[in-house]
Amino acid sequence: MGKSANVTPRNSVSADSEAQRQKMQMETVGRTEDIQVDGDQSKFSAILNILRKLVGVADIIDMHLSLPSQLLDPIPNLEYWNYMESPEHFIAITESDDEVERMLAVLAWWFSKLLKHTGRVHKPFNSVLGERFFCHWDVPSSATGGSSDVSRREDTASSSITNVSVGTDDAGDKLRVEYITEQVSHHPPVSAYTYRCNERGIEAVGIDHIKAKFTGLSATVAPGSESKGIFVTLKQRGNEMYKCTHPTGNIVGWLRGTLKVQMIENSYIVCAKSGLAAVVEFKEERWFSKDKGNVSGKVFRYNKSIFGDKIASWRLKDIPKTCEVVATFGGNWDQQVTVQRTKETERLLIDMAALQIADKSVKPLEEQGDLESRRVWEPVASKMRQGKFAEASRTKRAIEENQRTLAAGRKERGEAFVPALFKPDYSASGRPELLDNAPINM
Repeated sequence: MGKSANVTPRNSVSADSEAQRQKMQMETVGRTEDIQVDGDQSKFSAILNILRKLVGVADIIDMHLSLPSQLLDPIPNLEYWNYMESPEHFIAITESDDEVERMLAVLAWWFSKLLKHTGRVHKPFNSVLGERFFCHWDVPSSATGGSSDVSRREDTASSSITNVSVGTDDAGDKLRVEYITEQVSHHPPVSAYTYRCNERGIEAVGIDHIKAKFTGLSATVAPGSESKGIFVTLKQRGNEMYKCTHPTGNIVGWLRGTLKVQMIENSYIVCAKSGLAAVVEFKEERWFSKDKGNVSGKVFRYNKSIFGDKIASWRLKDIPKTCEVVATFGGNWDQQVTVQRTKETERLLIDMAALQIADKSVKPLEEQGDLESRRVWEPVASKMRQGKFAEASRTKRAIEENQRTLAAGRKERGEAFVPALFKPDYSASGRPELLDNAPINM
C-alpha cells in the first residue's frame, strides 16, 4: 500500500515537475530583448517563434516577458486599454427613463468598447508600477449613442497616439468624460481605473488584469482573477449599478499570417436594482464557416432572491422559462448588432463599422508628472517612430532595470507599494475607489 501511494500515473505531471518545466521555458525565452528583427524576419514571425516556445504555459502574462521594441507598438498600456472608444455611448446610458432602454444603452456602450479589437492586433508597452494616465473627452451634450454618422474607422494606435486633441477651458455645451487609471501591481500586472462624467452623474470603475495562453493555433486572452468586471453606476437614478463582465478573446490567423481577434464564450450584464440582466453569447468563428452572425443574446427579468449570482454561469439555453425575456439581440459584434424588444420591431443597437475612436485630450508632456504614461514611455516611443529600434530597446531596458532597482529597495526596506490614486482595499470587490486627495493631473 505504501508502495502504490508513491506511484505517479503515467499521464500525470507533479507540481514540482510542472514548475521546473515552466522555469526552463522562461529561461529559453527570457532573453527576448536579444532578438533581432530585420528584413528577413517579420515582426509576425518573430512573435510566433517566441510563442511556440510557450505552448502549454498556463499564463504567459505571468512570465513577465520583456519584448524588444521592434515587436511592440508605440503606445502605453494604460492608454491603450481604455473603454471609451465612443464616450457618446457612455453618456447615453443616463438618458432614458425606461429601465429596459437603459439596459440596452449599457449593452450598446459595452459593445462599443470592443472597437479596438476590430482592426490590427496591438502590443503596447507594459506599465511600470505606479504608472498613471489621465485624459478626458469633450462630448456634445446633445450627442447620443445612436447619433454617429461616421463612415470610416481609424486604426487604434494612430488614433491614440497622433490624433490627440488639445483640451481647452472653453468646452462650450460639451460634457466631459474623464479617465483616471494607475498601475497598482506589477506581478501580476494589475491596474485600477475610473471613468466619470460628473454632469450626468455616471461613473464606471474596475480592475484590469488579463491572462493569456498560446495553444499553437491561437492565443487566448481572458480576464484574470483580479478582474471582476466593469461596474457602471448611475448616481442620479438612485445609484443604479450595472456589473458588466469582459469577454474572452481569441487571436487567430497564425498559420495564415493575418492576425484577427475573435470573441468567444459568454459575458453578462446584471442590474440588481432593476432586476434586469443580459447574457451575451459569442459564437466561435470558423474560417470555413458561412455563419452570418457571431453574437446573440437576451435581456430578461430575473428574481434576485432565487437566482442571485447564478447568472454568471448561464448560457442562453440556461435562462429559465420563469425569467421574462424583454429583448433579444444579435448580429456581428464587429459590424452591426440589432435588437428587438418584445412586441416591437427590430432596430439597430449599434453599428460598429460606422464608429471611429474618439480623440482624447491629454496634457502636454512638459505638464505631466514623471510617472504619467506618455512621460515614462515617450523616450522609447520617439525612437521607435524614427526607426531607431536598437536605441529604443536600450532605453526600454533602462526603464525596466530602474524598476527592478526600486523593487529591490522596497523589499530590502520591507516596504509594500502603496497606490497614489486609489484606496488599497480594491481586490475583494473589484471596485476601486479614488482617494479624496488623489493627485489627478487632468
